[in-house]
Amino acid sequence: MSDIIPFPRSKDKLIRDIKIAYNQDDLEEMYSLFDNYEEHFELDETLSLLKCSMLYRMNHFLELREEAIILLKQGFTNYDELVIYYVESLNGLGQYFEAIEVIDQIIDEVQNHKTRMELLPLKSYALSQLEQHNAQVASQLQQFDTLEIRDQINTILTLIDNSQYSYKDTVASLLNNTDIRNNVISIMLEYLRFAQYEEVVHISKFNQNLSLVPKDLPGLEHTTMKQQVIPEVVKCLDDEGTQLLEEALHVMNNHAILLYPIDIQTIGSVPQWIKAYENYFKSMLGIVQPQSIDEVSEFIQRLDQLE
Repeated sequence: MSDIIPFPRSKDKLIRDIKIAYNQDDLEEMYSLFDNYEEHFELDETLSLLKCSMLYRMNHFLELREEAIILLKQGFTNYDELVIYYVESLNGLGQYFEAIEVIDQIIDEVQNHKTRMELLPLKSYALSQLEQHNAQVASQLQQFDTLEIRDQINTILTLIDNSQYSYKDTVASLLNNTDIRNNVISIMLEYLRFAQYEEVVHISKFNQNLSLVPKDLPGLEHTTMKQQVIPEVVKCLDDEGTQLLEEALHVMNNHAILLYPIDIQTIGSVPQWIKAYENYFKSMLGIVQPQSIDEVSEFIQRLDQLE
């Protein structure tokens, strides 16, 4: 008996069904229909805008942002409507600083009065949200040393996410004058690096006293740990199963944060770190017997106790 190949719904019928679902406010069905349609056909400009409207009504702001970016790059004629969807997506994602920047960049170029009248309230909304955010952040920074570690990290990450670099002097002062946990120090240094902070800050980690300029730091993702040690350890563990590999990555990434911006080669060579981690993880599962403890191995165990 020959296999039966299902014939996809016709293009015209799918378009009709999408529009019916939209008019009936059946957004979940509409979302499914769009998935079906895009498996077989390209969206034209009308359908693309309809999809944006659907994503907006469903509060799928991340997907809406990506869709709007793609359509804007394609140069569709309905630029104004796409820009509004893009700004709406930024506000929906809480990216208020970016929303304001976009509006400021394009508002003088917008010819359509109606579009300007839609963009200005969106900017006002973003500004009001930023004001609330700034008041909250200022309060959190004022009592930073009394916050739980998770709240300290979230405060700095929120500043990074919102590109709020006007607090760089405050963050630098906290680094210089407050007793802060190692992982929080790392996040604060990343914030100051993004803020292009050019003054010297003084930190202490693992009995190392460091004076450094955040602007000149390489960034967490460009450290020796991230670029040389972790990839090689992953290769060594590649045959030992997914579970061990995932656990090893979790541990080493946490260690990379704790160590930043210390040069790990002041503690041991790159091959020593790779071998120590390999033995450490394999001995956890009894794959190898624990090796004789050297300085790097002792340091890794010390880091693991801080997680």
